[in-house]
Amino acid sequence: MCDTLVALSNSTKNNSVIFAKNSDREPNEPQIIIRIPSKTYEKGRKVKCTYIEVEQKETTNEVILVKPSWIWGAEMGVNSKGLVIGNEAVFTKEKLEPEALLGMDMLRLALENCDNAAEAVEYIISMLGRYGQGGKAGYTANLRYHNSFIIADYKEAYVLETAGRFWVVKAVQEVHTISNVLTLRKDFDGCSDGVIENAVEKKWCRSKEDFDFKRCYEDKLFAFGTQGDFRHANTESFLRENIGRIDMPSMMDILRNHCGQHKVQSFKAGSMKSVCMHGGGIISSQTTGSLIVELKADSINLWVTGSSIPCISLFKPMWFTSESDVYFTEKDQPAAVKQWSEIEKLHRAVIDNRVEDLTAFYAERDRKEEQLLEMAEAAVDEAAKTAAMKYAAEAERELLQLLSQSISHKSRNSMDITRLYYNTYWKKQNNNFQA
Repeated sequence: MCDTLVALSNSTKNNSVIFAKNSDREPNEPQIIIRIPSKTYEKGRKVKCTYIEVEQKETTNEVILVKPSWIWGAEMGVNSKGLVIGNEAVFTKEKLEPEALLGMDMLRLALENCDNAAEAVEYIISMLGRYGQGGKAGYTANLRYHNSFIIADYKEAYVLETAGRFWVVKAVQEVHTISNVLTLRKDFDGCSDGVIENAVEKKWCRSKEDFDFKRCYEDKLFAFGTQGDFRHANTESFLRENIGRIDMPSMMDILRNHCGQHKVQSFKAGSMKSVCMHGGGIISSQTTGSLIVELKADSINLWVTGSSIPCISLFKPMWFTSESDVYFTEKDQPAAVKQWSEIEKLHRAVIDNRVEDLTAFYAERDRKEEQLLEMAEAAVDEAAKTAAMKYAAEAERELLQLLSQSISHKSRNSMDITRLYYNTYWKKQNNNFQA
């Protein structure tokens, strides 16, 4: 389960477009950051996605992806032209297709093949109509779903929501968020042929005038299970209440938000009602990676955690620079998985309540993040950006060392009988975790 947000330039403090996303996946599923250069293909050459092959343009865009390690596509990413996309799992009444394109595959394909948001919308629609969407998208679970997307560039953003091969799309006017539920009702700007007629024929509505995409197509049981409406209401209201004041720190804050779930915040429970999602008990999803992208004046500024649970992670700056040793490539995926897993080992100690007091850790994290924000603001050339990225890597190592020194060998959770189910869940996860 996930949350994706966008604020256009008429809504942010510095008139940039800001995109943000938490990727919520199975806790043991590594979420890696890789940079893929522009590539040249022979005309007619196809590329193998997660399950099927599709045609590729002769020249593709350079991309930075945040992705599950085992999937070809990505949960979120940005290309060198300033196109950024995030996708969400949504559950609808339309039948799921066998192995086809995952929403994550369509996302990566659009980043590699499109230069702006409008082009990416049309591209994803065309791929959806030609190949359909389907296939196992869960790491170990047989999780299958349809997809929604937020697609943005320097000037505009769109919300694209799908149900099988049907779709609706709306241009964002100020801000918009999506969270594992359909959000568009009658207020869409365009739709696929037959989407209304299909709903009328299946008696999901009475007429064109009665049509409501969310009400007609959403699987209410699955939607309730995701608690997507709850999270969507929180993220949407946060952005709307802060129009004109939205900036990078405020986007970091919302990705770290626990929506009033105090037991989640104190690592005593898991909840689907938390934007910073923690697994545990019956909750099988956890935020395994986070991304914020700021687009302004042809500048593409990324902030990534490269680790799970943003409330105990450091957001680090990243740019498209020529310095190669600050990125992982596709060939480096094993090293990227190892890095994610090493940090995850420390995060598991926090989850297990083996850190008695996180006050000093949070204070140092905030101090380093403030330094990095200042460095990023001042980084106007490639040398300064490369220096900021290298400093961020060192700052994270120091922060993790501080965390490591605070870890006790004894879990405080294990002494609380009321958390028996929570503890049992994490014991099973840790037994299956490959560090």
